[in-house]
Amino acid sequence: MRQWEYLKIAHNQLSPRAADVDVLNDHGDEGWELIAILPNNIAYLKRALASRAAEDEAADEPGTEKPRMNGTVAAPEAPRILPAEPQRAEVRAVVKAKFRDPKTGETWSGRGRMATWLKRKQDAGEDIGVYLV
Repeated sequence: MRQWEYLKIAHNQLSPRAADVDVLNDHGDEGWELIAILPNNIAYLKRALASRAAEDEAADEPGTEKPRMNGTVAAPEAPRILPAEPQRAEVRAVVKAKFRDPKTGETWSGRGRMATWLKRKQDAGEDIGVYLV
């Protein structure tokens, strides 16, 4: 009986630069056969164990028996899981403050929704230009 080696690839954990198809093709070149791709982007592959192939050929000869455990064929090894690539933290530029309240030290960068403290001052009729840094 042929023994199989199993492989599990989590496509969500691959580098964004690696195309899923290229990864599967590379494994196909190494003798891996695609079993299934699940909806959660996990691919399962299998290939025949090379070391077992010679044993299988020898076992096919008359007078030899395959290794058995308690009358059953030994179970295949657990699937091998590729190690996940380390997560790279996004590098974000530090945005300097454009507006600062000298009394409280609160700041606003000028991006996104206007800061509450500055919006209150603008609604009160103050010129927010005096708070520019």
